[in-house]
Amino acid sequence: MPIELVVVVDLMIIAGASSALVAGATGSLHCALMCGPLACAGLPAGEGRRAAAAAWNIGRIAGYALVGLGLGLTGTALAGLLTFSVQPYLPWVMAAGLIATALELGKHLRPLPIVGTISQKLVRFSGPLTPMRRSFVMGLATPFLPCGLLYGVFLAAIATSSAAGGATIMAAFALGAVPALAGVQAGAHLGQRWPNVTWALRKAVPLFAAGVLIYRAVVAATQGPECH
Repeated sequence: MPIELVVVVDLMIIAGASSALVAGATGSLHCALMCGPLACAGLPAGEGRRAAAAAWNIGRIAGYALVGLGLGLTGTALAGLLTFSVQPYLPWVMAAGLIATALELGKHLRPLPIVGTISQKLVRFSGPLTPMRRSFVMGLATPFLPCGLLYGVFLAAIATSSAAGGATIMAAFALGAVPALAGVQAGAHLGQRWPNVTWALRKAVPLFAAGVLIYRAVVAATQGPECH
């Protein structure tokens, strides 16, 4: 793989992961409202509660990473089906995903029915398990809940055209919301102390990352592969 292409791909993954992390953190109150009941469901009241809560968060991150891995492989497969190289266009696709994340365009899309079915089946499967295992499986189910914040991150993961890249981006999104969700599990009252700051970060970071990728793609296209 040419050095120029490696730099572009690495930049895409770094930009996507950092934006996904910020999106997960700044949107964590939304995640707490949506996933909070699931995060607390099945947790034992006394001994073992912390361990089960940790298992849920680990399962959630693992679930997002697995989804990201699948999305990255999907991007690889789609690239293989085309008769031309998609590498020059991937930064633009990634930028589009980051812009969609910043503008929360996914809120205007209908949830995928198949995705919801997967989460329901996982929750039912976890019923007879021990609290620790049940919490882990229920954490695995969270990426399949309908969420408008995810569609742009999904597109960014596909654009990496890499299993590792897709997994990194989705895991970063999940990691960003861990403090808020862990707070819900601990019984903490979550209030948004700086709504303007979190709103600005949720918009600015993905848009800035998209701008960097677009600029880098334009430079690569105009100066050619010999310019590093």
